[in-house]
Amino acid sequence: MIDATLNPCINSNASLGIDQACLSILNLYLNPVIFYAIAWEAYTGTGFPITTLNPESNTSLVIDTKYPLHIYYKSIEPNRTYEYCHSTYTFKEHGSYEWNISAAHLCSDIYVIHEPGNPYFPILIAFVIYMLLAIVWITSKIVIQIIRRKLSSNNVYDDLDRLQEENPTHPVIRTTKFSSRVQSVDAFRGIAILLMIFVNNGGGKYVFFNHSAWFGLFVADLVLPWFAWIMGLTITISKRAELRLTTSRVKIALCCLRRSAKLILLGLMLNSIHSTSLNDLRFPGILQLLAVSYFVCAVLETIFMKPHSLDILLQFGRFVVIRDILDSWPQWLIMAGIVTTHTLITFLLPVPNCSTGYFGPGGKYHYREHYMNCTAGAAGYIDRLIFGNHLYNKTNNSIYGTILPYDPEGLMNTISAIFIVYLGVHAGKILLLYYQPNARVIRWFVWAVFTGIIAGILCNFEAQGGVIPVSKRVMTLSYVLASSSLAFLLYALLYVLIDYKQLWNGTPFIYAGINPIFLYVGHILTKDLFPWAWNIAHPSHASVLAMNLWTTTLWAIIAYLLYRNDIIITV
Repeated sequence: MIDATLNPCINSNASLGIDQACLSILNLYLNPVIFYAIAWEAYTGTGFPITTLNPESNTSLVIDTKYPLHIYYKSIEPNRTYEYCHSTYTFKEHGSYEWNISAAHLCSDIYVIHEPGNPYFPILIAFVIYMLLAIVWITSKIVIQIIRRKLSSNNVYDDLDRLQEENPTHPVIRTTKFSSRVQSVDAFRGIAILLMIFVNNGGGKYVFFNHSAWFGLFVADLVLPWFAWIMGLTITISKRAELRLTTSRVKIALCCLRRSAKLILLGLMLNSIHSTSLNDLRFPGILQLLAVSYFVCAVLETIFMKPHSLDILLQFGRFVVIRDILDSWPQWLIMAGIVTTHTLITFLLPVPNCSTGYFGPGGKYHYREHYMNCTAGAAGYIDRLIFGNHLYNKTNNSIYGTILPYDPEGLMNTISAIFIVYLGVHAGKILLLYYQPNARVIRWFVWAVFTGIIAGILCNFEAQGGVIPVSKRVMTLSYVLASSSLAFLLYALLYVLIDYKQLWNGTPFIYAGINPIFLYVGHILTKDLFPWAWNIAHPSHASVLAMNLWTTTLWAIIAYLLYRNDIIITV
C-alpha cells in the first residue's frame, strides 16, 4: 500500500506512478508519533504502521490512491500511548496533500497543496472517440446505400431491357450459419467476452474495472457470471432443438459430457502456460468451472425438458401465466437443494482453527490477524484439502496482504456457478414458452427485480454488510443473485433494442458473441504479445487504457473477419 523505497514527493527527478499521491505530515508534538493507515475496506479497529515521526519533524510519503484510506496516529508519551484522529480520507491520483498534527489541534484537516488532475478524463476521451467512430461508420453505410439506390435508378431501364433478353431464373436466397441465431444472445455474449478481454488485460489500471479485493462488486466481477448466465440461456434453446431432432436423451447427455470434457482439457492446457510441472499444475479454472456447471444444467434439461410446448397452455390452466416455473419444478427443486447445501457447508462446516461461518480474506489485516489462516473459510479449506498444490498460486491481496492459497474457480464456487447458469436457463425458458415480446420482457424484468432485492436483503444493501456480503472471490449467494439480476436486466434491454423493436442490430458485439471460446483462448495465448500489447516505459492511466482498448478492438476486428467468412469455432 505504501511505497517507501522511492520517493518522488521529495526527489523532483522521480515521478509518481499510477494511483499514487504525496502526503506530507508535520509532527508538532514534543514526542514521537506513529502514523497508521489501512484501506478503509480492511479496517476493523487497527491499521498498519507506516512511519514514525520524531518530535517536531516532518516526512513525505507516497500513498496509494486506489482505495479510501483509514488513517490515524499514535502519540508516544511517557508511560502511555494515545490514538488520535481516526478518519477516512479519499486521496486522488498525483495530488499533493499536507497534514499538520499537534496537541493543540488533534484532528486538523488534511489540505491540498497541489490539486490533482482528473484520472477519469481518458475514459471520457475514449468514449468520445468510439462514439465518433460509430457515427462515421453508420453515416458511411447510409451514404453508400443512397449512392447504390441512385445508381440503381439510373440503370433501371437498361436492366429491364437486359432481363427481357435473358431467360427467367429463380431468385436465390443466401443462407448462412448465422441466419437462425438470436441476435440479442450473441450481442450479450459478445459484450461479456469483449469486457473479459478488456479487464483481463488491465482495464486501464482503473480499480473499478478490475476485481474487488474481496467484498463488493466491480466491473470485472460481472464478466464470469454474465458469461455463465448467457450460456444457460443457450442451453435451453439448444436442448429444445436437439430433443425435437432425436428421441435419445442418452445420446444428448453423452454429447454434453463430451463437450464438458473438451472444455476441461482446454482449461488445463491454458493453465499449463504458467506451469508445466504436474506437481503444481492448477486444476480448477474458468473453463473448468463453465464445463462442470454447463454439464449439470444441460443434463438436467436433457432429462426433464419437454420437446414441445404447445400442450403446456392447456396443462396448467389458470396458472399458465407462471408456466415457465411450473414446467421446470423438478429442476427448481434440485437447484434449491444445491443452494441449500452450499449455504449449509459455508456456514456450518468446521474449519480447523477458524470460526465457523467465516468466509473472508483472512490475512494480516482482517480483524487484527484473528482469521490469519482462514482465507475463504469453508470454500478455501475444501479447495486446499482436495486440490493441494494444484490451486491458484497468487497469495498477495492488494488490501489484506498475504493470504492462504485458495481458488476463485474452486469446488464451492463451481457449485455457485451452477445456480448462475440455471438462472440463465430459466431466462431461456421464458424466451421459449412465451410468444409475446412484452410477456418476455416483463418476466425478465420481474426476475431482475426479484433477484436484486433478495441480494440486497442478504447483504443489507452494503458492500460488506448483511448476513451474506457480496463477494466474487467466494461467489456468495448475494453475489450470485446480484450479478444475475444485472444479467436479466441487460438481456431484457438488448432483446428490446435488437430483436423486438429492431432499433439496433447488435454490432459490433454480435460478431464477438459468435466465437466467444476462440476469442477467450486467443486473448490468453497472445497476452503481452505484439501487436496486442507492448511495454510502456512510463505507464499512466491514459497509455494503459489506450493499449487495453486497442487489444479489445483488435479482437473485435478478428471476430468480425470470422463472421464475414462464415466461420464458427465451437468446442
